[in-house]
Amino acid sequence: MIKTNVQKKRRLHQKRVAGTLPNDSNIEFIGIPSTKEVIWFQYGNQHAFCHLPEKYFNLLSERFHSDYRAVLDISAMESDPERQVELYTYYVFGDADFTADIIDGVLQPSENYRHSQDCISLQWVSKEITLNGSVLNSRDLKICDLMMLNLPDKQIASELGISMPTLDFHKKNLYVKAKVPNKAAFVIKLMEERI
Repeated sequence: MIKTNVQKKRRLHQKRVAGTLPNDSNIEFIGIPSTKEVIWFQYGNQHAFCHLPEKYFNLLSERFHSDYRAVLDISAMESDPERQVELYTYYVFGDADFTADIIDGVLQPSENYRHSQDCISLQWVSKEITLNGSVLNSRDLKICDLMMLNLPDKQIASELGISMPTLDFHKKNLYVKAKVPNKAAFVIKLMEERI
C-alpha cells in the first residue's frame, strides 16, 4: 500500500508543468490564447515575457529570424521586434506541457501546439507537429483532427475527398507511427501527445 502511494506521488510529480518546481532551472513558456502573450516559469515562479533574460530571448530571436516564413507572417501582424519574438514563442512553444522549452540553456524543438487547427505556424520551417517523433504532414493532421471528432470513417473519407481504401492506407500508416493497433488507442495517443 505504501509503495503504491509513493508510485502515485512520483507519477503526479512527473506530470507537473515544466519549470513549476522550486528547484527546476529549466524554462517553460505558456501562451495565453486570448492575447497571444507568453508567460514563462522557472524555479517555480511565473514571469512576464518582457522579463526573460537576454540570453534566452536571443535563443528565441535567432530561431525566429532563421525561419523566413515565420518572419514574413509575424511581421505582417506586428512591427515591434520584441513583440514579434513573443508571438513566435506563442505559436511555437505556447502549450503548457511537461517538457521544458529551454533545458540546460538549450532551446528545444517546437511543441505540438496549434493556436487553431489551421494554425499559421504549420507553414513554418521551425514548427513541426510530431507523433512519437515522426513529423506529421498536413494530410496526417487533417485525418487526426477528423478522427478526434469521432467521425465515422466513411465521413472522414468523404471530407477528405478520398476513397475508403485510401483512408485505410493513411490510417494504417498513422497507427504505425503511433505504435497502436486501432482507432481507440490512436485517439488516446493523440491526446497524450497533445495533437
